[in-house]
Amino acid sequence: MNNYPSMRLLSLMFFMVFFVQLTTAQDEGDVKIMDRFERDKSVYFSAGPSFTLGENLGDYSTGLSFETGFLKKSNKLFSWGPNLSFLGFKYDESKTYKYYYDVPNDNAIEAYYEGGDIGIISLGLNLKLNFIPVGDKTPITVYGILNPFASFVMRSETSASGDFYQDLDGDIVYDDYYFDVTYTAEDYEALASDNKFSGGAHLGFGIEFIPSKAVSFFIQATFSYTLPVSYISTSSYLKDEDRYFDGNQRVYYNATESFYKDDFPIIKNGFSALSVKAGLSINF
Repeated sequence: MNNYPSMRLLSLMFFMVFFVQLTTAQDEGDVKIMDRFERDKSVYFSAGPSFTLGENLGDYSTGLSFETGFLKKSNKLFSWGPNLSFLGFKYDESKTYKYYYDVPNDNAIEAYYEGGDIGIISLGLNLKLNFIPVGDKTPITVYGILNPFASFVMRSETSASGDFYQDLDGDIVYDDYYFDVTYTAEDYEALASDNKFSGGAHLGFGIEFIPSKAVSFFIQATFSYTLPVSYISTSSYLKDEDRYFDGNQRVYYNATESFYKDDFPIIKNGFSALSVKAGLSINF
């Protein structure tokens, strides 16, 4: 399991080498051009929703994705240039499992969290391959992109609170409220904000509509993956062997193996997302 992020990154690097070799090969034969394009440069902007991917990837709602960049056409198939992108995700309480069981003290716990939002700013090199050759009069094209990047990942500070209730013979007595406790970064270091440099790649495909030489529009789906960063993922700590049931068959997880752990609910792992964006390109 610890090698999974490395294998995914290795696969992306292999695809990158294949991608560059393929596009380099297009400089031969009929597609070789010099000054054939009237407008061979463009700047573009795109935005759209993003969705986390993976069963244990995090307690986050739908995020937002923004991107801007510059592209230079090398030939009818291949363009390249730098780009700047942002991915942002808000912590979503509805995705967090709330119920835990303090076995030694025979208490039920209802847990809540705040903070933990994620922002990823990436600077990368965009490599674009048109599957339909593009000329000055091409109305539409389908393309793929590979975008290795360096990133700065930000996670805001997280706080946790627990409401404690008495457990009598397997039945939670919610009228018998004990007390509540709030934990912050002063109590658990893992809850502190975390900012770090990382890296990864965007990989995707899109359709570009070119109504005129000066302007084009595109729709693009992009898979993004970063090297390990920290984020909230309560489900990563929940194991079937740690489950308990109350008299109403509500599931509780052993607090010693989850809620009371020093790093809970933060994990450090690769972060992946799928973004669907609409964009505008200005050609000059």
